[in-house]
Amino acid sequence: MEIDAQDLIKLASEKLELGQNLKAKLSQFEAIEGVPKTIRKINQEIKFLQKVISNGTLKLSHVTCSNLTHFEFLVKVLEQQIDVLEVDAAVNSDERETPLRVDIICDGGRKWIKVNARNSKSIHDAALGRASFGARSIFDQAEEYVSVAEKNLCMFKPPEVVFQFCNDIDGELKQVLEEIGVTVCTSLTRTEKESESLNSELLNIDTLNLDITSMLAYVSALTNGSNCWDFNEPILNQQAEWEVQSPVKPILDKLFEGKRLICCKTALNSFQEIVSILGGPNEKSRAEQLVERMEIFDDVQDIPDDLMEINVGGKIKSRSLRIFAFGVAMKAVTVTSNEGFIRSAKMKGVKIPVYIIQARALTESKEKTARKVEDRCNHIVRV
Repeated sequence: MEIDAQDLIKLASEKLELGQNLKAKLSQFEAIEGVPKTIRKINQEIKFLQKVISNGTLKLSHVTCSNLTHFEFLVKVLEQQIDVLEVDAAVNSDERETPLRVDIICDGGRKWIKVNARNSKSIHDAALGRASFGARSIFDQAEEYVSVAEKNLCMFKPPEVVFQFCNDIDGELKQVLEEIGVTVCTSLTRTEKESESLNSELLNIDTLNLDITSMLAYVSALTNGSNCWDFNEPILNQQAEWEVQSPVKPILDKLFEGKRLICCKTALNSFQEIVSILGGPNEKSRAEQLVERMEIFDDVQDIPDDLMEINVGGKIKSRSLRIFAFGVAMKAVTVTSNEGFIRSAKMKGVKIPVYIIQARALTESKEKTARKVEDRCNHIVRV
């Protein structure tokens, strides 16, 4: 295909504009792991195009083969997802010398997405082995993704592997991929039904392990209608403001509904000790009612090897290790606000099934020295 220099520069300029737009869109996702790295890769593509334009070596292939096409589709897919954990994630596997690259890990880790912006003919040719030498077929990639996913459980289940295509693909190709275990998508629209099913899946958990922080949050005066106070401690005022903005009790009530609630003796003993020392009369009463709803078990004796990799010390207590190990052993999701432990586990490559909530302290006894703040009241009736 021949194209004159002026038209070629125009095409390249459009690609440069696309790159800048992609960076702007990704800026709202910068807190997500992997997004800053993706922005840097887009910058590299932009700088390369600027270089070949400026030195007069621009070719049509520089435009048509630019990775900006891939990043454009990646951003479109990213914008449709919920609870995104990582972009361009490196997932380790014993089966590979190098980590498996997953374009998007979302839905709290329950979904792995590989995006494919190639046209239908290129995909079909690659599936038939007509790709460049050494390139892996899409079937090989699918088998590898499914295999690695089966060894990286989330909520005790393998993540759903999704191949998201920019264009329609051959029906036979789609069927083979689905037989391998891949969900094939060619539409970017997340339907209302799909969104509802994802939301219900978040609550579709049989057993919940309550740690100390979640039990304290459930019985706290703050979460039970008494958050209209200006306390002497800044952290309590912050939690009171959080509670007005995002009440924790309704979230926990919905989560607990129809669930088996369990905890280990270490968590129970620590919780009861804290309540006996710091709790007010109503908080103590709610604590007793909560304990009656739970099944109490002995601590696990053997900590799983991967959890032993977590460095205990400083803010990471051995007590927390025992509580989370209990949840893993019981195949339960641990409800917690202990994000420090979860971060430490993640740094070691350890994935613990958790449901994160905001922290809430016991505050009823602190109300004696606090000042009433009427405009902070959220009008929840104290229970």
